[in-house]
Amino acid sequence: MRSRACLLAAATELLVETGVRGVTVDAVAERSGVAKSTLYRHWGSVQELLVDVMRANVPEPEPVDLSRGFDAALRWWIDRAVVALSAPDWARTLPALLELRTHSPEMAELLAADFDDKLTTVASILHLGAQEGRLPAGLDPRQITHTLIGPLVLATLNGDVDRMPALADYVLDRFLVSYRTGETR
Repeated sequence: MRSRACLLAAATELLVETGVRGVTVDAVAERSGVAKSTLYRHWGSVQELLVDVMRANVPEPEPVDLSRGFDAALRWWIDRAVVALSAPDWARTLPALLELRTHSPEMAELLAADFDDKLTTVASILHLGAQEGRLPAGLDPRQITHTLIGPLVLATLNGDVDRMPALADYVLDRFLVSYRTGETR
């Protein structure tokens, strides 16, 4: 298992430093100090290795506690996004992972499945907000995710992670105020 972890770490470093084209069997073996034959025991191709690199670097969604109410659940979800997007490794790998998405349909499907998992959480929070009368029913979880998390992703890509907590507060406050004033578009 140690060799697998070394290979994944080397492939991730190469992906970040050189892009998809720099992740070759020779380069990963050289960077990791692990034999190419060992790489092929774990993965049948560089493509399979890149899929596992993506899986290893996409943060796992955490379950949200809806029992504390809509405001607390939404705040917790936004705070988890700030923590994930502010992590030095995530900020470093995000551009490379976005490049991987365009590299192959399998990678795009993997990221789409991860995003869909996250939409389930958002949908449950939005449903709670509607039950509590804080939001209109039927808001699109995908659109709300783009609205709330999009600015945080942009801040990550721009290297502006120090200001991300304040940005998250600003975006969340504007979102909530838009529904307090009766605007339901």
